[in-house]
Amino acid sequence: MNTFLSQTLFLAQEAAATATPAPAARPAGSGWGSFIIFIPIFGLMYFLMIRPQQKKQKQIQEMLQQLKTGDKVMMNSGALGTVVSVAEKTVRISFADGHQVDFVRAAVAEILAEFPGAAEKKS
Repeated sequence: MNTFLSQTLFLAQEAAATATPAPAARPAGSGWGSFIIFIPIFGLMYFLMIRPQQKKQKQIQEMLQQLKTGDKVMMNSGALGTVVSVAEKTVRISFADGHQVDFVRAAVAEILAEFPGAAEKKS
């Protein structure tokens, strides 16, 4: 009886080793299903991130085009000054101590109506 069991076990192991594995089950649906999910995600990213950045960049470009002599400006560094002259790519800024420095137009962060604290000094 021992030999019968060992022979049966041996034949079962041999059959399992030579048998071809069953093909893996293919997932339901196609690759398009996962691709279609990305379309609304890209649309959401466009309206929440890309479009507002483009609007802001357009406003900055318009502001830089409107620079003129006499404008009070704040630079990206936080320095405050008055525009003395405007060239195609640069602006000359005069600071409170009378020094004039040339800057690239992109260095202008904001055009101000008046310098902060100027109303307090007048009073």
